[in-house]
Amino acid sequence: MKYMHWITLLCLAALALPVSAHHGFQAEYDGSKLVYVTGTLTKVDWTNPHIYMYVDEKDAAGNTKTWMLEGSATTLVERNGTRRSDLVSNIGKAVTVRACPGRNIATRGAAETIKLADGREMVVGGVRYSGEKTGN
Repeated sequence: MKYMHWITLLCLAALALPVSAHHGFQAEYDGSKLVYVTGTLTKVDWTNPHIYMYVDEKDAAGNTKTWMLEGSATTLVERNGTRRSDLVSNIGKAVTVRACPGRNIATRGAAETIKLADGREMVVGGVRYSGEKTGN
């Protein structure tokens, strides 16, 4: 019986780990703003808990910055009609991602949609923008 106390504590600690590892949207992203990142899709991480897309965007001076854009979980993305192959087949091609910008990292965003090179717009995240609709 003296070990039950330690086993209970160990189980409670194990349960708390996933909760502390997950982040809140508002802590990392600014839902009152939108950015449109246009550039070359360089990488897709199709993993849970969220997919990630990497886009190299060039500024007017020709300098490249790499954006890390977070989508929803793979099951949610697929439920909205977007498949891994839709994204992977566009690596190396021009895309535009609609996203809410990161609060602390300038090249990070929470993606809602991605417009592929062939013109299709695919859903990759939930509607995260909470600001005033401007017709974009």
